[in-house]
Amino acid sequence: MGSKDLIQDHQQIEEILSKAKFLRIALSDSDKPYIIPMAFGYKDNKIYLHCSREGKKIDILNRNPRIAFEADAEAEIITSEDICKYNVRYRSVVGNGQARFVEDYDEKVEGLTILSEHYGKKGPFEFEEWKVNRLCIIKIEIEEMTGKQHGF
Repeated sequence: MGSKDLIQDHQQIEEILSKAKFLRIALSDSDKPYIIPMAFGYKDNKIYLHCSREGKKIDILNRNPRIAFEADAEAEIITSEDICKYNVRYRSVVGNGQARFVEDYDEKVEGLTILSEHYGKKGPFEFEEWKVNRLCIIKIEIEEMTGKQHGF
């Protein structure tokens, strides 16, 4: 097994994001942290999320748009006869930034396209306008992002 390694190469970090199935976002609600897994899309140093227009994360983001995130790929448990020698092989990305609610219709469609492509769909896409308008699209402007791996 390899050692724990910091990943600083932006292309490797983007590769991890492209393979990750979910992104966990961490929000701060006064003195209480709040974390939730979400479907996501990534492009050009921005992360796009979609959700309902109402709910706890929307309420928190309206009060505090600071956001942290984590995604992992290729994670597996390495077992051993000795439980104390179990290990984890993984590649992960953590970062933070500012969340912004996307209101512009064309930008919402762009975010939905990026999300759809992340999960293997091939465009071009046609979205029904009433569905796009009903959704909340959140764009995270990434300020800082690093990667880490173990066992590679």
